Amino acid sequence: MSVKNTVVVVGGGIMGVQAAWHLAKLGQSVTLLDQYLVPNQWAASGDHLRVFRLTYGKDAFYTEMALKALPLWLDLNAQSEETLLQQNGVLELATKENGYEAQSLAVLKDRKIKYDRLEPSLVRRIYPMYNPKAFKWALFHPDGGMIWANRSVAATASLAQRKGVRIRSNVKVTQVLRDRQGVRGVKDAAGRVWEAEKYLFAAGYWSGELLKSYGLPIKVTRQSQLFLRPMISRGRYRPEHFPVFAALPVGFYGFPVHIHGFIKIGDHRKGPAVKRPDHERLRECTPQFEKTCRKFLKKFIPELAGFTEYEGHVCWYDNTPDDDFILDRLPDAPNAYVAAGFSGHGFKFAPLIGKSMAELMVGGKSELNLHRFRLGRFRLRRR
Repeated sequence: MSVKNTVVVVGGGIMGVQAAWHLAKLGQSVTLLDQYLVPNQWAASGDHLRVFRLTYGKDAFYTEMALKALPLWLDLNAQSEETLLQQNGVLELATKENGYEAQSLAVLKDRKIKYDRLEPSLVRRIYPMYNPKAFKWALFHPDGGMIWANRSVAATASLAQRKGVRIRSNVKVTQVLRDRQGVRGVKDAAGRVWEAEKYLFAAGYWSGELLKSYGLPIKVTRQSQLFLRPMISRGRYRPEHFPVFAALPVGFYGFPVHIHGFIKIGDHRKGPAVKRPDHERLRECTPQFEKTCRKFLKKFIPELAGFTEYEGHVCWYDNTPDDDFILDRLPDAPNAYVAAGFSGHGFKFAPLIGKSMAELMVGGKSELNLHRFRLGRFRLRRR
Protein backbone atom coordinates (compact mmCIF):
# COMPACT_ATOMS: atom_id res chain seq x y z
CA MET A 1 0.00 0.00 0.00
CA SER A 2 1.36 3.44 -0.85
CA VAL A 3 0.10 6.74 0.58
CA LYS A 4 1.17 10.07 -1.00
CA ASN A 5 1.66 13.28 0.97
CA THR A 6 3.59 16.49 0.71
CA VAL A 7 5.26 15.67 4.04
CA VAL A 8 5.39 12.61 6.28
CA VAL A 9 6.39 13.31 9.87
CA VAL A 10 7.67 10.34 11.86
CA GLY A 11 7.18 10.89 15.59
CA GLY A 12 4.15 12.24 17.43
CA GLY A 13 5.79 13.83 20.46
CA ILE A 14 5.77 17.59 21.01
CA MET A 15 8.33 18.27 18.26
CA GLY A 16 6.52 16.17 15.69
CA VAL A 17 3.06 17.59 16.33
CA GLN A 18 4.34 21.17 16.44
CA ALA A 19 6.19 20.74 13.15
CA ALA A 20 3.17 19.05 11.55
CA TRP A 21 0.89 21.90 12.65
CA HIS A 22 3.21 24.58 11.30
CA LEU A 23 3.74 22.67 8.06
CA ALA A 24 -0.02 22.52 7.58
CA LYS A 25 -0.28 26.26 8.23
CA LEU A 26 2.23 26.71 5.41
CA GLY A 27 -0.07 24.82 3.04
CA GLN A 28 1.51 21.37 3.19
CA SER A 29 -0.41 18.09 3.09
CA VAL A 30 0.88 16.26 6.16
CA THR A 31 0.58 12.77 7.61
CA LEU A 32 2.09 12.12 11.03
CA LEU A 33 3.01 8.59 12.10
CA ASP A 34 3.63 7.36 15.65
CA GLN A 35 4.20 3.84 16.90
CA TYR A 36 1.90 4.48 19.87
CA LEU A 37 -0.98 6.85 20.60
CA VAL A 38 -0.60 10.63 20.44
CA PRO A 39 0.19 11.53 23.18
CA ASN A 40 1.56 8.52 25.06
CA GLN A 41 3.36 7.92 28.35
CA TRP A 42 6.49 6.39 26.80
CA ALA A 43 7.48 9.32 24.62
CA ALA A 44 10.19 11.78 25.62
CA SER A 45 7.23 14.20 25.83
CA GLY A 46 5.21 11.74 27.88
CA ASP A 47 4.89 13.27 31.32
CA HIS A 48 2.78 15.76 33.24
CA LEU A 49 5.17 18.72 33.44
CA ARG A 50 8.24 20.32 31.92
CA VAL A 51 10.15 23.42 33.06
CA PHE A 52 9.95 26.68 31.13
CA ARG A 53 12.92 28.85 32.07
CA LEU A 54 14.75 31.72 30.44
CA THR A 55 18.03 31.03 32.21
CA TYR A 56 20.99 29.22 30.68
CA GLY A 57 23.96 30.59 32.55
CA LYS A 58 26.10 32.64 30.17
CA ASP A 59 24.64 30.91 27.09
CA ALA A 60 22.56 33.84 25.87
CA PHE A 61 21.59 32.05 22.64
CA TYR A 62 19.22 29.71 24.49
CA THR A 63 17.82 32.61 26.49
CA GLU A 64 17.05 34.35 23.18
CA MET A 65 15.38 31.15 21.96
CA ALA A 66 13.24 30.99 25.10
CA LEU A 67 12.22 34.62 24.52
CA LYS A 68 11.14 33.72 20.98
CA ALA A 69 9.30 30.61 22.18
CA LEU A 70 7.40 32.45 24.93
CA PRO A 71 4.83 34.29 22.74
CA LEU A 72 4.31 31.08 20.75
CA TRP A 73 3.41 29.24 23.96
CA LEU A 74 1.04 32.05 24.97
CA ASP A 75 -0.55 31.88 21.52
CA LEU A 76 -0.95 28.12 21.97
CA ASN A 77 -2.65 28.81 25.32
CA ALA A 78 -5.09 31.13 23.52
CA GLN A 79 -5.76 28.89 20.53
CA SER A 80 -6.26 25.76 22.61
CA GLU A 81 -8.20 27.63 25.30
CA GLU A 82 -6.05 25.89 27.91
CA THR A 83 -3.29 27.00 30.25
CA LEU A 84 -0.51 24.86 28.82
CA LEU A 85 2.26 27.20 29.90
CA GLN A 86 1.58 28.25 33.48
CA GLN A 87 3.79 31.18 34.41
CA ASN A 88 4.18 30.71 38.14
CA GLY A 89 7.87 31.64 37.98
CA VAL A 90 11.14 29.77 38.47
CA LEU A 91 13.21 30.04 41.66
CA GLU A 92 16.86 29.03 41.23
CA LEU A 93 18.94 28.39 44.33
CA ALA A 94 22.56 29.49 44.06
CA THR A 95 25.05 27.40 46.02
CA LYS A 96 27.90 29.70 44.90
CA GLU A 97 28.05 33.47 44.93
CA ASN A 98 29.36 33.79 41.37
CA GLY A 99 28.32 30.57 39.67
CA TYR A 100 25.71 29.53 37.11
CA GLU A 101 22.92 31.65 38.57
CA ALA A 102 25.08 34.80 38.56
CA GLN A 103 25.82 34.21 34.88
CA SER A 104 22.10 33.75 34.23
CA LEU A 105 21.29 36.96 36.10
CA ALA A 106 23.77 38.92 33.98
CA VAL A 107 22.08 37.71 30.78
CA LEU A 108 18.60 38.49 32.11
CA LYS A 109 19.76 41.96 33.11
CA ASP A 110 21.36 42.58 29.72
CA ARG A 111 18.17 41.50 27.91
CA LYS A 112 15.98 43.54 30.29
CA ILE A 113 14.08 40.42 31.38
CA LYS A 114 12.30 40.71 34.71
CA TYR A 115 14.06 39.05 37.65
CA ASP A 116 14.65 39.35 41.39
CA ARG A 117 17.81 38.58 43.29
CA LEU A 118 16.68 37.31 46.69
CA GLU A 119 18.69 36.89 49.86
CA PRO A 120 18.11 33.63 51.78
CA SER A 121 16.27 35.43 54.58
CA LEU A 122 13.79 36.89 52.10
CA VAL A 123 13.32 33.53 50.40
CA ARG A 124 12.56 32.07 53.81
CA ARG A 125 10.02 34.82 54.50
CA ILE A 126 8.23 34.31 51.17
CA TYR A 127 8.65 30.53 50.98
CA PRO A 128 9.05 29.26 54.55
CA MET A 129 9.65 25.67 53.45
CA TYR A 130 13.22 26.48 52.29
CA ASN A 131 16.31 26.15 54.46
CA PRO A 132 18.12 29.50 54.08
CA LYS A 133 21.44 27.94 55.12
CA ALA A 134 21.46 25.67 52.06
CA PHE A 135 22.14 28.40 49.48
CA LYS A 136 23.92 31.75 49.08
CA TRP A 137 21.11 33.58 47.29
CA ALA A 138 18.27 32.89 44.84
CA LEU A 139 17.29 34.07 41.37
CA PHE A 140 13.59 34.38 40.60
CA HIS A 141 12.22 35.12 37.14
CA PRO A 142 8.42 35.43 36.96
CA ASP A 143 8.09 34.78 33.21
CA GLY A 144 9.21 31.19 33.73
CA GLY A 145 7.04 28.40 35.01
CA MET A 146 5.77 24.98 34.04
CA ILE A 147 4.43 23.45 30.85
CA TRP A 148 1.73 20.79 30.98
CA ALA A 149 3.50 18.35 28.69
CA ASN A 150 1.00 15.65 27.69
CA ARG A 151 -1.76 18.23 27.46
CA SER A 152 0.44 20.34 25.16
CA VAL A 153 0.95 17.39 22.80
CA ALA A 154 -2.78 16.62 22.78
CA ALA A 155 -3.75 20.26 22.23
CA THR A 156 -1.27 20.74 19.39
CA ALA A 157 -2.37 17.48 17.78
CA SER A 158 -5.98 18.69 17.88
CA LEU A 159 -5.07 22.03 16.28
CA ALA A 160 -3.00 20.22 13.65
CA GLN A 161 -5.90 17.95 12.76
CA ARG A 162 -8.15 20.97 12.33
CA LYS A 163 -5.63 22.22 9.75
CA GLY A 164 -5.87 18.90 7.89
CA VAL A 165 -2.98 16.92 9.39
CA ARG A 166 -3.69 13.18 9.34
CA ILE A 167 -2.45 11.53 12.53
CA ARG A 168 -1.94 7.79 12.29
CA SER A 169 -1.33 6.12 15.65
CA ASN A 170 0.07 2.62 16.22
CA VAL A 171 2.14 2.82 13.04
CA LYS A 172 5.71 1.77 13.73
CA VAL A 173 8.18 2.74 11.00
CA THR A 174 10.72 -0.05 10.63
CA GLN A 175 12.63 1.00 7.52
CA VAL A 176 13.67 4.19 5.75
CA LEU A 177 13.69 3.54 2.00
CA ARG A 178 16.36 5.43 0.09
CA ASP A 179 17.51 5.87 -3.48
CA ARG A 180 19.96 8.18 -5.23
CA GLN A 181 17.56 11.12 -4.93
CA GLY A 182 17.13 10.74 -1.16
CA VAL A 183 14.35 9.17 0.90
CA ARG A 184 11.61 7.67 -1.26
CA GLY A 185 9.40 6.27 1.51
CA VAL A 186 9.12 4.81 4.98
CA LYS A 187 7.90 1.26 5.56
CA ASP A 188 5.91 0.33 8.65
CA ALA A 189 5.72 -2.95 10.58
CA ALA A 190 2.66 -4.01 8.57
CA GLY A 191 4.55 -3.62 5.30
CA ARG A 192 2.84 -0.41 4.20
CA VAL A 193 4.94 2.21 2.47
CA TRP A 194 4.23 5.87 3.19
CA GLU A 195 5.46 8.14 0.44
CA ALA A 196 5.89 11.91 0.36
CA GLU A 197 7.83 14.68 -1.29
CA LYS A 198 9.57 15.41 2.03
CA TYR A 199 10.13 13.68 5.36
CA LEU A 200 10.75 14.85 8.92
CA PHE A 201 12.10 12.45 11.51
CA ALA A 202 11.26 13.67 15.03
CA ALA A 203 11.27 10.39 16.91
CA GLY A 204 12.90 11.42 20.19
CA TYR A 205 15.08 8.79 21.83
CA TRP A 206 14.17 6.39 19.02
CA SER A 207 15.85 8.62 16.40
CA GLY A 208 19.27 6.97 16.61
CA GLU A 209 17.83 3.51 15.97
CA LEU A 210 15.44 4.70 13.26
CA LEU A 211 18.21 6.54 11.41
CA LYS A 212 21.05 4.18 12.30
CA SER A 213 22.40 4.17 8.73
CA TYR A 214 23.28 7.86 9.22
CA GLY A 215 25.19 7.24 12.44
CA LEU A 216 23.64 10.10 14.41
CA PRO A 217 25.70 10.72 17.57
CA ILE A 218 22.81 10.25 19.97
CA LYS A 219 23.21 8.54 23.34
CA VAL A 220 20.08 7.62 25.30
CA THR A 221 20.22 7.96 29.08
CA ARG A 222 17.82 6.76 31.73
CA GLN A 223 16.63 9.63 33.94
CA SER A 224 15.01 9.04 37.31
CA GLN A 225 12.21 11.14 38.73
CA LEU A 226 10.12 10.87 41.86
CA PHE A 227 6.59 11.97 42.71
CA LEU A 228 6.01 12.59 46.42
CA ARG A 229 3.09 13.80 48.50
CA PRO A 230 3.94 16.49 51.11
CA MET A 231 3.12 15.28 54.60
CA ILE A 232 2.16 18.74 55.92
CA SER A 233 1.11 22.17 54.64
CA ARG A 234 0.14 20.89 51.19
CA GLY A 235 -1.75 24.06 50.34
CA ARG A 236 1.37 26.20 50.25
CA TYR A 237 2.88 23.95 47.58
CA ARG A 238 0.16 24.81 45.09
CA PRO A 239 1.33 26.53 41.85
CA GLU A 240 -0.04 29.93 42.86
CA HIS A 241 2.11 29.87 46.02
CA PHE A 242 5.13 27.78 45.09
CA PRO A 243 7.15 28.34 41.89
CA VAL A 244 9.14 25.78 39.97
CA PHE A 245 12.47 25.37 41.76
CA ALA A 246 15.94 24.37 40.62
CA ALA A 247 19.39 23.87 42.01
CA LEU A 248 20.95 22.93 38.70
CA PRO A 249 24.60 22.93 39.85
CA VAL A 250 23.65 20.01 42.12
CA GLY A 251 21.31 18.56 39.51
CA PHE A 252 17.85 18.81 41.07
CA TYR A 253 14.70 20.59 39.96
CA GLY A 254 11.05 20.28 40.96
CA PHE A 255 7.47 21.47 40.63
CA PRO A 256 4.52 22.48 42.76
CA VAL A 257 1.76 20.05 43.71
CA HIS A 258 0.03 19.21 40.46
CA ILE A 259 -1.38 15.66 40.13
CA HIS A 260 -3.36 14.08 42.98
CA GLY A 261 -1.46 16.16 45.51
CA PHE A 262 1.99 15.03 44.39
CA ILE A 263 5.16 17.03 43.72
CA LYS A 264 7.60 15.94 41.04
CA ILE A 265 11.35 16.22 41.49
CA GLY A 266 14.09 15.02 39.19
CA ASP A 267 17.83 15.01 38.66
CA HIS A 268 18.94 16.66 35.41
CA ARG A 269 22.45 15.20 35.55
CA LYS A 270 22.93 12.49 32.94
CA GLY A 271 21.84 9.05 34.06
CA PRO A 272 23.18 5.69 32.87
CA ALA A 273 23.30 5.08 29.12
CA VAL A 274 20.89 2.51 27.70
CA LYS A 275 20.80 0.81 24.32
CA ARG A 276 17.03 0.60 24.31
CA PRO A 277 14.53 2.00 26.86
CA ASP A 278 12.73 -0.62 28.91
CA HIS A 279 9.10 0.44 29.09
CA GLU A 280 8.40 -2.13 31.79
CA ARG A 281 10.48 -0.01 34.19
CA LEU A 282 8.53 3.21 33.58
CA ARG A 283 7.33 3.47 37.22
CA GLU A 284 10.53 2.29 38.84
CA CYS A 285 12.23 4.16 41.68
CA THR A 286 15.49 2.64 42.85
CA PRO A 287 16.37 2.77 46.56
CA GLN A 288 19.49 4.70 45.60
CA PHE A 289 17.52 7.45 43.84
CA GLU A 290 15.01 7.65 46.70
CA LYS A 291 17.93 8.11 49.11
CA THR A 292 19.48 10.82 46.88
CA CYS A 293 16.16 12.70 46.76
CA ARG A 294 15.78 12.59 50.53
CA LYS A 295 19.33 13.88 50.96
CA PHE A 296 18.68 16.81 48.62
CA LEU A 297 15.36 17.65 50.28
CA LYS A 298 16.77 17.36 53.79
CA LYS A 299 19.25 20.08 52.90
CA PHE A 300 17.05 22.42 50.83
CA ILE A 301 13.38 21.72 51.76
CA PRO A 302 13.58 19.76 55.04
CA GLU A 303 9.85 19.30 55.66
CA LEU A 304 9.53 17.28 52.43
CA ALA A 305 12.38 14.88 53.21
CA GLY A 306 10.30 12.53 55.37
CA PHE A 307 7.81 11.69 52.62
CA THR A 308 6.06 8.31 52.88
CA GLU A 309 3.76 8.36 49.84
CA TYR A 310 5.69 8.35 46.59
CA GLU A 311 6.19 6.65 43.25
CA GLY A 312 8.96 6.60 40.71
CA HIS A 313 8.98 7.61 37.09
CA VAL A 314 11.58 7.14 34.38
CA CYS A 315 12.14 9.25 31.29
CA TRP A 316 14.80 9.04 28.61
CA TYR A 317 17.02 11.78 27.25
CA ASP A 318 18.28 11.62 23.66
CA ASN A 319 21.65 13.31 24.13
CA THR A 320 24.13 14.75 21.66
CA PRO A 321 27.83 15.04 22.60
CA ASP A 322 27.55 18.82 23.10
CA ASP A 323 23.93 18.85 24.40
CA ASP A 324 22.89 21.07 21.48
CA PHE A 325 20.03 19.91 19.27
CA ILE A 326 20.08 18.44 15.78
CA LEU A 327 17.86 20.48 13.44
CA ASP A 328 18.99 19.88 9.90
CA ARG A 329 18.65 18.18 6.57
CA LEU A 330 19.94 14.61 6.47
CA PRO A 331 23.18 14.03 4.54
CA ASP A 332 22.70 12.79 0.96
CA ALA A 333 18.93 13.16 1.33
CA PRO A 334 17.83 16.60 0.17
CA ASN A 335 14.18 15.79 0.91
CA ALA A 336 14.62 14.47 4.47
CA TYR A 337 15.12 16.35 7.75
CA VAL A 338 15.73 15.48 11.38
CA ALA A 339 14.80 17.16 14.66
CA ALA A 340 16.41 15.21 17.50
CA GLY A 341 19.01 15.18 20.26
CA PHE A 342 17.09 17.43 22.64
CA SER A 343 19.24 16.34 25.58
CA GLY A 344 16.56 16.82 28.22
CA HIS A 345 16.05 20.55 27.69
CA GLY A 346 14.28 20.92 24.36
CA PHE A 347 10.59 20.82 25.32
CA LYS A 348 10.40 24.50 26.27
CA PHE A 349 11.40 25.46 22.72
CA ALA A 350 8.96 23.14 20.94
CA PRO A 351 6.71 25.76 19.25
CA LEU A 352 9.77 27.62 17.98
CA ILE A 353 11.45 24.43 16.78
CA GLY A 354 8.30 23.21 15.05
CA LYS A 355 7.89 26.56 13.32
CA SER A 356 11.57 26.68 12.35
CA MET A 357 11.62 23.17 10.89
CA ALA A 358 8.49 23.92 8.88
CA GLU A 359 10.07 27.11 7.50
CA LEU A 360 13.29 25.24 6.65
CA MET A 361 11.44 22.44 4.87
CA VAL A 362 9.11 24.69 2.88
CA GLY A 363 11.24 27.76 2.23
CA GLY A 364 14.78 26.48 2.63
CA LYS A 365 15.52 28.82 5.54
CA SER A 366 14.08 29.55 8.97
CA GLU A 367 13.74 32.82 10.83
CA LEU A 368 15.75 31.25 13.65
CA ASN A 369 19.44 30.81 12.88
CA LEU A 370 19.93 27.02 12.90
CA HIS A 371 23.69 27.02 12.26
CA ARG A 372 24.44 25.86 15.81
CA PHE A 373 22.25 22.78 15.29
CA ARG A 374 23.70 21.50 12.02
CA LEU A 375 24.76 17.89 11.67
CA GLY A 376 28.00 19.00 10.06
CA ARG A 377 29.49 19.77 13.47
CA PHE A 378 29.78 16.01 14.03
CA ARG A 379 31.82 13.38 12.21
CA LEU A 380 29.10 10.89 11.35
CA ARG A 381 29.85 7.19 11.24
CA ARG A 382 27.79 6.15 8.23
CA ARG A 383 26.64 2.53 8.05
